[in-house]
Amino acid sequence: MKTWALRILVAMGLLATTAALLLAMALHALRPAEGEWRQRVRVGPVSAELSVPALWRVATHPMVLGLAADRTWGTPVGPVRWQASPKAGQWFAVCAPCSLRRPEWGDEPLTVSRVEFTLEHGIDGQVRGGVVIGDAPNAVIGRWTFAMNRADAVLDFTFTDVPLADAYGVLAAVVPETAQAQIDGRLDVKGALRLPSRTMTVTPKVTGFRVSGLGTERLAAAELACGAAPAAGFGRWLPRAVIAAEDQRFHEHTGFDATEMAAAWSTNQARGGVVRGGSTLSQQLAKLVYTGDGRSPVRKLRELLYAVELDRTLGKARVLNLYLALAPWGERHCGATAAARHYLHKDPARLTPIEAAWLASLLHNPDRERAKLASEGRVNVARVDWVMDQMRPAPRARDRVPAGAWLPPS
Repeated sequence: MKTWALRILVAMGLLATTAALLLAMALHALRPAEGEWRQRVRVGPVSAELSVPALWRVATHPMVLGLAADRTWGTPVGPVRWQASPKAGQWFAVCAPCSLRRPEWGDEPLTVSRVEFTLEHGIDGQVRGGVVIGDAPNAVIGRWTFAMNRADAVLDFTFTDVPLADAYGVLAAVVPETAQAQIDGRLDVKGALRLPSRTMTVTPKVTGFRVSGLGTERLAAAELACGAAPAAGFGRWLPRAVIAAEDQRFHEHTGFDATEMAAAWSTNQARGGVVRGGSTLSQQLAKLVYTGDGRSPVRKLRELLYAVELDRTLGKARVLNLYLALAPWGERHCGATAAARHYLHKDPARLTPIEAAWLASLLHNPDRERAKLASEGRVNVARVDWVMDQMRPAPRARDRVPAGAWLPPS
């Protein structure tokens, strides 16, 4: 009995020693070279910095891919089922449901029912494949490549000539407007995700975007929550100032401004959160009337549908007037008339250029700007002067008052 126990102990010792030697050899083989991307990994009680490029080569080796096949893996984007393809040297995976969260687009993830992608080895150590988002027959199809470098990695992806109806159809479960909207147009997207920085660049190209069927034309005769627009209108200066402050290409776009949206994406990504909106006045009106103010990619996509339609059905002049009649100006004041009377003691049609510029400068964050005025005893000089500079046509020099020399009435 003692002999068998001794043999078992010896065998266990040999196994432990062998395992330790194999682990040491593996850690040595995966040791990062100078300048390589490295990641600290813990295996049981052992913690070590490993070479990410070496780990990638191991993970994408056909033998390892074969060992991982026919299993479902929990990942940050959802459960992923990994399988071998009938085509030699190709693998495919299905994530269902699949969610992606990015700080630059808000607090909520963007979730689709299904994402399928294929993988095969390319040249120079690259892997590549296709991606299918959503369910047939209206799935969105694209291509991707992944290049592992010494210090970083780049995932490039492209979607070409995608019908916008299909792009929205992928999100039909969370965008109810797709059931009634007629969506026309095409979408091309080029993008890149860089690791380990996790910075993403996306370059969309939208052509022929047109929406109908949402009933936005009814806004032309709707009763407004803040009361009717003043009979005298909003005057000469306030509409110009609001366009200058909120949507300088208002008269050029068709409800959305792709350039401004891309700039907002870059700024928000750099800041790690939503600090810039990129919404046109048409989108802001859609938010006020239809979608509410939640920060999520789904709400933004719904807002976009309404904005594109109402920009067409109402026209620029009506969109601007409705926005001025409904915009929130802080301290529970709704619309330009209430704001002008409360802050400046006059109707909007009687505002001077500096008064209009200051009132428009509040729109991006009325409560914060008012608190700053109360604490510092002066307006946000840089912003008010900037709004004045952007107004078109610009006020004459004799009509301009420097923001640093002006204060609203107390």
